Amino acid sequence: MTRSWEHSAESTAAKEDVWPFYSDVARWADWSPGVEWARLDGPFEIGTKGKSKPPSSPALRFRLTAVEPGAMFASEVRLPGARLFFEHLIEDLERGARITHRVTLSGPLSFLYPASVRRTT
Repeated sequence: MTRSWEHSAESTAAKEDVWPFYSDVARWADWSPGVEWARLDGPFEIGTKGKSKPPSSPALRFRLTAVEPGAMFASEVRLPGARLFFEHLIEDLERGARITHRVTLSGPLSFLYPASVRRTT
């Protein structure tokens, strides 16, 4: 079973002005209500692991699975019987950028997690 949620917003900010908010993991809590704190245990590149704490949930370990500086990054959280994938995309617009956040929950026990995932995304 797979479930996905997605939200996009347009900004007058240039794509290159948005990227630093993504790549500075320690400051994710400054702009994301789904993060109480976060840390990255190395450089912002594919394979690097980190940990973040959603509100009303235990801290979760994640791994960066894709990084295209200035354009997008993706991460994966392994849950018992499920996986949680996050994608963060920045697309150029004529004036500014479109910012898209996508969450995908999959796996045999994924039916256990939708309520808690939606509370934190």
